[in-house]
Amino acid sequence: MAIFAHVFLQNLKNQKMKKVIAIFAIAALAACGGAATEATTDTAVATVDTAAAATVDTAAAAMDTAAAK
Repeated sequence: MAIFAHVFLQNLKNQKMKKVIAIFAIAALAACGGAATEATTDTAVATVDTAAAATVDTAAAAMDTAAAK
């Protein structure tokens, strides 16, 4: 009878462990969004020309502030 109880309990442990592993696998896939659902973006379009944006006409700005005083 003890052997039957041991086999029965071991079977329950194996079933619980399989469920726990399945839950962790589902949670991991849900957390990362899955490999197939990852959005791809075109980074070449998103680049900004920093040289054009950084140029400021300081002479004109100084002239405007002098006229305002």
